Amino acid sequence: MKTRSRALVALLGLMVGLALIWGASLAVLGNTDTPTARRDAKFVNAERLIFYRLEPGREMRVRVPAEAEELLIVTHELLPDGVPYAPEKQYQYGLKAILRGPDGVLLERSIFTRTRQSKGQPQEDGTFLAESAFTTHADQQVTDEREFVLRLPKERPDYSVLYLRAAGANDTLLARVYVRAHRTLPLLASRKLAQARAEVRAGRATFEPFEKLSADTRRWLAEEHWERLNAEGEAGTDYQIEPVYRTPYRLPLVEATESVQERLGAGRAVALNVTGPAKPVLWLWSDATDAKAQPHGPVTVQTLSADGTAHTMELPGPVAGSPMSHPLELPEGVHTVMVRNDGQEDLRYTVEGPFESWLLPAESRPQPGVASEGRVAFLPDTRRTEAFATGPACPVLELDIDPRMDAVGRLVRIDARSLDRAPSREPLHLSLTVLDAQGQSLGQASLDATPEPAPFESAALVPLPGGALPCMPVAMAPQDAGSMGSGEVTDLPAWVSGATSARVFLPMGARKLRVEAPRTTIVQLYSFLSSGQPIAGSTPYTNDALNGVRWRNAPVDQRAWHPMRPANMNALMQGGARMELLSQVRLEPVGPEEERSPPTGDAVVVRPYGSPSVVEVLESGPADTVDMVRALSTVLEPGRAVRARFDARTPTRPEVRLSLKDAAALGNEVEVLLDGEPLHRFTVRSTRARELLPPLPPGEHEVLLRSTAPGLTALLNRPPAAGSGLRSRTVYPVSQGGLRVPVRKTGPGAVTLNVVVYTPVAEGATEPQLSVTVDGGNPVRRASVLVPHVTRAERTVVLPASEREPAMPVGRPGVKWYARTVPVTLGEDIAPGVHTVRIQSLGTGPMWARFFMFGQAVENTAPRMWNRGGWQPDEDML
Repeated sequence: MKTRSRALVALLGLMVGLALIWGASLAVLGNTDTPTARRDAKFVNAERLIFYRLEPGREMRVRVPAEAEELLIVTHELLPDGVPYAPEKQYQYGLKAILRGPDGVLLERSIFTRTRQSKGQPQEDGTFLAESAFTTHADQQVTDEREFVLRLPKERPDYSVLYLRAAGANDTLLARVYVRAHRTLPLLASRKLAQARAEVRAGRATFEPFEKLSADTRRWLAEEHWERLNAEGEAGTDYQIEPVYRTPYRLPLVEATESVQERLGAGRAVALNVTGPAKPVLWLWSDATDAKAQPHGPVTVQTLSADGTAHTMELPGPVAGSPMSHPLELPEGVHTVMVRNDGQEDLRYTVEGPFESWLLPAESRPQPGVASEGRVAFLPDTRRTEAFATGPACPVLELDIDPRMDAVGRLVRIDARSLDRAPSREPLHLSLTVLDAQGQSLGQASLDATPEPAPFESAALVPLPGGALPCMPVAMAPQDAGSMGSGEVTDLPAWVSGATSARVFLPMGARKLRVEAPRTTIVQLYSFLSSGQPIAGSTPYTNDALNGVRWRNAPVDQRAWHPMRPANMNALMQGGARMELLSQVRLEPVGPEEERSPPTGDAVVVRPYGSPSVVEVLESGPADTVDMVRALSTVLEPGRAVRARFDARTPTRPEVRLSLKDAAALGNEVEVLLDGEPLHRFTVRSTRARELLPPLPPGEHEVLLRSTAPGLTALLNRPPAAGSGLRSRTVYPVSQGGLRVPVRKTGPGAVTLNVVVYTPVAEGATEPQLSVTVDGGNPVRRASVLVPHVTRAERTVVLPASEREPAMPVGRPGVKWYARTVPVTLGEDIAPGVHTVRIQSLGTGPMWARFFMFGQAVENTAPRMWNRGGWQPDEDML
């Protein structure tokens, strides 16, 4: 009995003990599932690394080993406080690296990348249990890791130091520097471990998944080994450190987003330059969270080729969450693919194609994170130019003028663009005031225009409180402009308009130019300094093989307009008035020439100064011009009857002019028949002769020339009844000494002198054959007056091919001269008065010329339209 009771007691004790153990285990498990325990586990399971912190304007330095060939720079960006997390956001930042040796700079490079944030498992307190990178500060936002590989110069001294700082003025970066050392991996286990590490590195370095990388890239990542380099100096003084916790967590990638993702704002466009043949693919998708799936669009895709061929297609907008692909097929040659979002919602896009098809200058062409089969995402080639804003809340933009400058040195070009938060066609008003050394006004001018929004351009602005635009009063700043200064590239930038351009010659004694505007306006100022060479695009943006198109915003090897900075630049920068204008390089059609009103008045022949020798030529002209009826003649050939018009308003007697090729034909008789009846008979007594005919009644008559003289040609000084007749012209030989012609300019409007140049060949030239100079290269200019174009005071002309019927010099049977017109325009910048235009022959062949201009209208005012095309060679040399 005692034994049984003892067994029951033991069993009961065992059950109680098990219950206590079970309860304690539940308590432990319960404690591990608390928010505090989960946050602690997040730090325990993460990799802790020490990074160097690069504050804005600060830099760190690293001693580079002498045997180093490449450096790996691992970076994170610290986002400003208060930036909300969004999985679709992307951030762009840059790192500036300068390698210095004992004798100076060995390498200087700015490298840019884009990244995002990967977060998951949100908690009620706003934290996340899964993060790619984080710090101990809960309010500190860290982006995903990105890596830069910096190849060092082969030839460098044993001692060199690398200086690192953020490329942006407001970016804060975290950086670690490694030097590469290769090692072999003989063991299979080691290879598997290295491949696993390589997969992690691929996820940290790019959007591309590891399995999409090429075999060479995967092997290179697996076999390399990196050793960390320490910063030089004293901690806290020369550098600051920041611990960062990192995990393998990454947000999943859908197929359409394996390449670079770009935002295409409503109404905006992107231009991508591609070399064909190629078959890129356009991906479009929307990240909108609509309750009901609806298309966001439409989208216009246009391709423009180097030969001027354009194709346009309208695509429906993508549905939220459903990427759409559109294959594009481009033939051989250079093309620009333009994608424009015509809808009201923002879209995402990417254009993927072979890396070798991406047209981009070699110096800015990054080595790709190559995807499968070498396909990458094409990005626009964006040119950055410095610009300044003026407006009611900014200091007046001031430009100092050197008093020693000549007239050309006092030439200033102003490019103005409106700046708005939304597309606007509000008129642009710009006021210019010229001051002397005492601050007194020497002249004023105003620029008024209504430019169109520019979908291919934007402005990189300095972040201002409340999202205000530069030079905008605080009361006018939008309240919902979003957080600024985060570096978030998906926020919509401000809209800018197309350039409104004007030129102004400043008067003698000018010391300062002031530019003002009643609302925020972007202004760029340029001075003229010609290199004497025509402008030419840098590789690969050349004019070769272009037909009907030109490059817009392309870099050039030679330029004549050079940017100028305002004198009060510091004050403007304090107000956020300095910015960068972002312009995409693209092909654009060569637009029609500026429409000009037809010439008024009669054509007036202009005679050169002095008494140059003259030659008479005959050339075709229309017979239905009443005002020119006296100047037309009819060709008479022996045995062929023609109908001629005899007008009572012509006071001169009918006359026949004869020419003989050979003097052996002298002594032959010539008979003129009128309407089949003999009218006049005479004997040819010289190789060139004139014979008056009896007075004839007005009207149309049939005229027949009868003669047996060989090589006889004749002209009747009356126009033909139908078709074209011959007009007599007086031309002057153009020698290397040249011809000087007076041109009277009666008002401020433009005046054009038409120079008709004759040569013995019809084909166009390849080298300049004519020099044109206005007033010895230094004409009197109108000061303080805005003009759309500047008259070139000196230039050389490559004669084009002749498109006219050949002219015949009188007395030289069988000889033909070919004419083409060279207009010489004295624009609105030239002061009224009498000016001298001089032309000189540059070639060795013979050349003749004549001059005429049309009568000027009484009212001749400056045009109201202002614009600027892509490249305007005529304006790059005066």
